[in-house]
Amino acid sequence: RNLESGGWRSCFNAKSCICCKSGEDEDSLETAVLSPTHGAAITREMLPFVTTPQPQTAKSSGGCRMVCCGCCCLALVGLAVVGVWVYRCISATMAQDSIVLPLVQKLPPGGGTFSIQNMSSIPEQTWATASANLSDVWTTDTGYKFGYAGPEDAARLLYEVSKVPGVIETIPEKLRGVYWMRGNPIPEVLATLQYAKWYAEEQTLLMPNSPWTWTWWGSDSSDYPYGLDMVSKVVYRFSSGRSIAESYTEASAIDTTVSFAFSECPSGADCVEGSTNLTYAKLMSHANGDLSKHGMVYYDGYTMEQLAAEDVEPTGDRDGALWFRRAEMMCGLFGTGSGYNLTKIL
Repeated sequence: RNLESGGWRSCFNAKSCICCKSGEDEDSLETAVLSPTHGAAITREMLPFVTTPQPQTAKSSGGCRMVCCGCCCLALVGLAVVGVWVYRCISATMAQDSIVLPLVQKLPPGGGTFSIQNMSSIPEQTWATASANLSDVWTTDTGYKFGYAGPEDAARLLYEVSKVPGVIETIPEKLRGVYWMRGNPIPEVLATLQYAKWYAEEQTLLMPNSPWTWTWWGSDSSDYPYGLDMVSKVVYRFSSGRSIAESYTEASAIDTTVSFAFSECPSGADCVEGSTNLTYAKLMSHANGDLSKHGMVYYDGYTMEQLAAEDVEPTGDRDGALWFRRAEMMCGLFGTGSGYNLTKIL
């Protein structure tokens, strides 16, 4: 449901790539445990010039060396300052407590780790069957398989395959469905949160790294999804959705879990201040599924904030249809309001 153009299909004009699982048989299309979660030519005109050779003297040579030395020193000082600032920023970010510590403290001993293996149902046969709908399947060096789906099929596949009986019923209705990451500067396009574990008392959602919950931009670097600004287009030019997708299967990422801790909407957020009906959540990633720690080195402002979806009809579908996905990096270096919109299209 594209709130601006009236139809989500117009949002995409190329393929999305979806993950699928490794198998010993190269022709197998079993799905893999995977995340739950483009150039300009520069010309230069050389202007003609005439010079008159001047004799070099000790004074002029020394002045030149002094200027060069001064420039180098200033550059080194600048780099040192930036390095210290980056170190302090990362240290402050990593020193933050896990946002799900209240949940961890209530879990039984040894229960502070969460991955796809902790899901009540793992629909491997459904994943394998759905993989037949993908094209141009390839296998990573680590044995995981990915494939492509066109804009007509990508959202539908994500929704149907991640709608797992016994799991979908436990997810709050406003969090179900497929979202378009409109304006995301990283080549990621669609996501769904409905294959996850919901803890009602703690108002916390745990989303394991799993297949059929995320898609990446599958077109070439000269093409972009609708809604990108110029900076994002530059990122698309020099990054690859395929390589980012594959990174989700690396040993350091394969068991990552993302937590969503919902609470009252605070002042300054884009949701209705003081609202408590799942309108505001802090997000945090947990390497190796360790809920007591977090693995976000560069992000210190990572939230979901519900926006008014006044153009959505019927009105009963407005709740949870539009979110601001705040993503502030490096202590707000790129702005304190940076992020993109999550628009529910299915």
